[in-house]
Amino acid sequence: MKQVSSLIGSTLGCLAVAYTAHASTLHQGWTYSIDAFDDGAGGYGYEIKGLATKETQEHIYISVSGESLLTGVSSPDADDGNIGWGDILLNFTGQDMNAVNGSLFGIRFAETNDSGISQIGVFGNVTARSVAEFNSGYESLKQYYQDGWERPNTMGDLATTQDVYGYMGETVPALMSISDGTFLGEIDLLSNQEAVAAGLDFEQFNAADREIHTLRFVRNLLPAGDFIATLLMECANDGIALLGQLSAQANKAQDVPEPSSVIGLLTVSLLASWMHRGRDRESATETHLSNLPGPDESL
Repeated sequence: MKQVSSLIGSTLGCLAVAYTAHASTLHQGWTYSIDAFDDGAGGYGYEIKGLATKETQEHIYISVSGESLLTGVSSPDADDGNIGWGDILLNFTGQDMNAVNGSLFGIRFAETNDSGISQIGVFGNVTARSVAEFNSGYESLKQYYQDGWERPNTMGDLATTQDVYGYMGETVPALMSISDGTFLGEIDLLSNQEAVAAGLDFEQFNAADREIHTLRFVRNLLPAGDFIATLLMECANDGIALLGQLSAQANKAQDVPEPSSVIGLLTVSLLASWMHRGRDRESATETHLSNLPGPDESL
């Protein structure tokens, strides 16, 4: 049993490392990234708690939980009197987003924000920009963190400051808004009831905030593969990133055990294997003993 415990501990340790490296969490078919709950600079209206995605054969769903209304926060410090949501930016290239700016995908879901495009929807060949300067925001993410907003969970799945700097840049303006791109298709904004019916459950992570905005669009507007999705407030007062994957066909996430289930199955499998090996040894021992000479037999 000591050997069993050691083997299980070693294997689970490897699983924990892999799971931490890709921190998104699967629950009811949705992939979640949960951000720190107290890193929204500027007070009420700028906190982002969670970002979630779901893929089906027909649709992709994206939902964000935070404090800001869809129309943003009224502010005399913004050029247009409003500080709102940035656009959702998705990167399928495996490189940092500044290096491939112009090859991103983007989703504008808030009609009152400062996007360079006029309609809401999904866009390809996206060039992104920062609009923080128009919203009394931070010049860079380094400035935001040095102002006292660095947290252990820095930006959702980009969990450390160096992860954020490596992907989004340290001293350059943070990309959060579509400058231009090619329109690919429309989005539907769902009610909270419709989102819950689709399986959304931020409460599982205590991340259901005052406002939850959920959108849906047809699956074929985005490619298959691994991606990083980012969403920042226009002032860069908070942001979140999600590491996800889209399959070529319908997502089979509902059939994939969650990490705790995987660990449970692995433990059972290891124990079964070890017990089987134990029975084999016992059988071999019994066979060996049965072949030994009896007390009246000569060796």
